[in-house]
Amino acid sequence: MEFRLTYEGVLLGASKTATRARHKHEIRKVFHKQLQRLWQVNPYLRDGHPIEYKHGMIPFIGMYNSKSTILEFLADQYVRSGFRFIPLVRESLSLLCSVNILFLRPGVPGSVIGVGGDIDNRMKTLFDALRLPTNTSETGGYGPEEGEDPFFCLLEDDKLITHASIETDMLLEPINGSFDVNSTRIVITVKIRPYDVNPGNMSYG
Repeated sequence: MEFRLTYEGVLLGASKTATRARHKHEIRKVFHKQLQRLWQVNPYLRDGHPIEYKHGMIPFIGMYNSKSTILEFLADQYVRSGFRFIPLVRESLSLLCSVNILFLRPGVPGSVIGVGGDIDNRMKTLFDALRLPTNTSETGGYGPEEGEDPFFCLLEDDKLITHASIETDMLLEPINGSFDVNSTRIVITVKIRPYDVNPGNMSYG
């Protein structure tokens, strides 16, 4: 399975002393809307996704556990900080993913350190925004808002990223009318594959 996620706006570096939890969740909210649309239009995700169990998988047929949809069932498995999350890449489905990132920002190509923060710290912000928050503090004080139940994320855990490549280039069109040093336009190509192929995940191959 392959698709693209995009982000346009400020991207700040994160560190142990500046976790940027609220900033990360604001970016997570941007990806939520795109992933929600993916689940709506991809026939496999919309209609044929399996339900995972600890010791195996079965296809979803009719109603299960008083839930009318697969999404409702999955959302109840990832309840955190008042949210019901649905991660696309999950360990229980034996899935891994790679990300190829086109990172446009002000400045000449190659100036990745000292312009808007170390690129590693900015990528830390981005990767954390792609995964589920692990605790209440990681939602930055946000609770579910309209259209965020369930809340869609790319990753259950960022350890499921097996490969990441980053290409930087110059931002030639302003964002919100300016070339702020922290402005970014990002395109993420996501590729998902199973590492242990079985009937529940073969459609990801």
